[in-house]
Amino acid sequence: MKTKRVSWFNIVLIIVIVACLILLVIQNTDAKTGKSILSFTGHATESSTVSNVTIQKYLSVALCDNLSEGIYFGNVTTLPVTDQNGTHNYDGAASASTYCVNVSTDSNTPVDFCIGANDDLTNAALDTIGLDNETYYNSTSTDLNNPSSGSQVSLTTSYAKSGENIAAGSVNWYRFWLDIPAAQASGDYNNSIYFKGVQTTLNCGTLTP
Repeated sequence: MKTKRVSWFNIVLIIVIVACLILLVIQNTDAKTGKSILSFTGHATESSTVSNVTIQKYLSVALCDNLSEGIYFGNVTTLPVTDQNGTHNYDGAASASTYCVNVSTDSNTPVDFCIGANDDLTNAALDTIGLDNETYYNSTSTDLNNPSSGSQVSLTTSYAKSGENIAAGSVNWYRFWLDIPAAQASGDYNNSIYFKGVQTTLNCGTLTP
């Protein structure tokens, strides 16, 4: 009867395999929970990235029809005149003004309005009515008393704020008046009035006719 010889090579091989299995289990065991994280489908990985967008401020303004036609003070036959009304100062419902500037509904920032004139009112003979005689006031609502004639501001050749923090879809209303001194030379007098919308809190900048 033959005696089986022990194969040390096989024993060593078995020990190595067992050791590898033990190390594999240890490597895939959560140290905190003691639960196996071993998966036969491979390890899951996770990463992230930033999602970002920048929306630029946008604003759009437009003169309403009666203001875009011009500011007319009509025919004056007797001098002097104080607070000659612009023709659309009180021609709206309930004596409201129909001079206005609209802030577009697609604007995404409040608007400050600026107003200024290019020069004195001047006729063909170069006679002038001083710009301090041409006044205005503004309001975000209008009726018989608003904008108020008691709060008139003289136009200048520099931009001045005339309505602040006006929201998208809102309206800024205006009235205009003119004083004409005695003995003013006859003629048709004209100048140009400028309107500008800027992002709220920003300066109006320079009026450059």
